[in-house]
Amino acid sequence: MKIPTLSNILKVARWELVRNIKSPLFLVLTFLIPLVMVIVAGFSFLSEHAAQQQEINLAVADRTEQFMSYLENHSEGTQVNLTSIVAKWEEFEQVFQENDFDGILEVDKEGLEKGILLLYVEDPRDLNQANLRGLVNNAASTFRMEEMGLDPREIETATATVDLKTQTLTGEEPQIADLLVPAAAGMALIFAVIFSGQILMYGVIKEKRNRVVELLLSSISSLELLLGKIAGFGGLSLCQIGIWLMVGLLVVIAFVDLPATDLSAGQVIPPLLFFIFGLLMISSIFAAVGATMKEAEAGSQAQGLIILVPMVPLFMATPLLMNPDATWVRIFSHIPPFIPTAVLLRMGGTTLPAWEIFSTLAALILSTALFVYFGAKIFEGTILQYDRPAGWKDVKALFAKK
Repeated sequence: MKIPTLSNILKVARWELVRNIKSPLFLVLTFLIPLVMVIVAGFSFLSEHAAQQQEINLAVADRTEQFMSYLENHSEGTQVNLTSIVAKWEEFEQVFQENDFDGILEVDKEGLEKGILLLYVEDPRDLNQANLRGLVNNAASTFRMEEMGLDPREIETATATVDLKTQTLTGEEPQIADLLVPAAAGMALIFAVIFSGQILMYGVIKEKRNRVVELLLSSISSLELLLGKIAGFGGLSLCQIGIWLMVGLLVVIAFVDLPATDLSAGQVIPPLLFFIFGLLMISSIFAAVGATMKEAEAGSQAQGLIILVPMVPLFMATPLLMNPDATWVRIFSHIPPFIPTAVLLRMGGTTLPAWEIFSTLAALILSTALFVYFGAKIFEGTILQYDRPAGWKDVKALFAKK
């Protein structure tokens, strides 16, 4: 295999970057995703705000003749309007018909002792019960403690909330960047694989079908073409993800009160390296698989399998985060092609020792080099095969040659 030259790689990378950054597919994917992010975040915020401000008209059938006063005390400052009624269960339907109640709460001592009170509604979908549950629970707690003989001051002390302030053994507060930077790098890698990866694969298939690749290979080697494509689409992914992150940060800042934090090189560089080498490794798979395909329809099935590669650790997120230092987790974090997502996931959940960061990064760099090498071999041997898609026998024959 001919040794590639940097100038030829950069020429291909620049050509791919300029050509695809103007493509309708790239523009749609780049600007549609942020628009969806803004719409979804805004809709969620407005929905939650509207739910919190929803006024609830609640009728209370208090069989204890005492609990209503506790509900009234705890309902101050809430959107719950209370009305005491004297009615039996058989009369509740008539109460609904004659009044504009959202629900009827039936309270008796047996229900308070068992911790189960009945709330009657006409349609459960019309009532947001989150705020109502908090009100009833607070009132029930106060009622029970007074029944036990506690005075109001003791009850206030017993029910006072406790805030947890987390800090390290050195006395420093944990940095939110230790969680957000690896999480952002992991999500960026997955989005790059899903969106930019398919552009790379379909670009290779299209050039192969149109026989443009023959003209390109007349002046450069197949390895230079592959590396240039990977570099070009890496730059394309960085542009795309940069726009997404900028919009995402603006949305988060607008709707979430984040504490100010200073980013250090130790917080940014390791996740960035795992993102870059992870993207190179998976991009080589996309390019190699695209070279074996004859039509885009076959490529769509292969694309689905490749997309699963960085997502497998996400499916295992719970055991990875619950046991981040377990032996099997450390072994799994050194197995390509799952290294980048697994390590980024663990970085967000715990502080990895320096030796493990270096060992997993070394394993990632080595596996990336191997994936690029094997991808180049497949790319070189199948890119000019037009009559049919390459199968396992064709790929096996490529590596059997001396």
